[in-house]
Amino acid sequence: MPADVTPVKTGALNRIFTLVGNIKDVPSFNSTIGADLAIVGIAETAPDYATARPVLSVLIIANRVEIGWDWQGYAKFLDMCEIQVDRDDAKGWVLLAFDTTPGYIDTTPFPAALTRWKYRAIYHMDDAPVGQWSAEVSVIVGG
Repeated sequence: MPADVTPVKTGALNRIFTLVGNIKDVPSFNSTIGADLAIVGIAETAPDYATARPVLSVLIIANRVEIGWDWQGYAKFLDMCEIQVDRDDAKGWVLLAFDTTPGYIDTTPFPAALTRWKYRAIYHMDDAPVGQWSAEVSVIVGG
C-alpha cells in the first residue's frame, strides 16, 4: 500500500451490513427509502414458463445459416435453447442443436437444388422443455 493510505479497522464490510440491517429494522423504513439509499434490490421475476418462447431470426452468410436467438432477459432462469430444423426432406422436424450461447450457426452443406429450410426453437430448464415453440422462420438455400 502507498505510504499515505491509512488502513481501515478490519470488519468494515460487516459493519456496513449491520448498519443496513439496523436501517431496515426501523419501523418507518419502507421500500421507497430503501430504493433511495440503494439498499433494496430490484426483484427479478422469472418468466411465465407456460408462455415463454424464443424469438428466432435467420440470415445466410457465406454458405451457412446463422440462427439468431436470445434469452429475452431470462438467462438466469433458463438453461438452453433446443433448435430444430425441417430441411424439406420428408424427415420433418429433427434436432439441430441444444445451444447455451445465443446465436447458432448451421454449417450443414447446402443442397444442389433450391430448398426451403425451416427452423424453430424452445427453451429448456432442468433438461426439460418449457414454454412454447418459437414461431417458425425459414430461408431458401441451395441452387
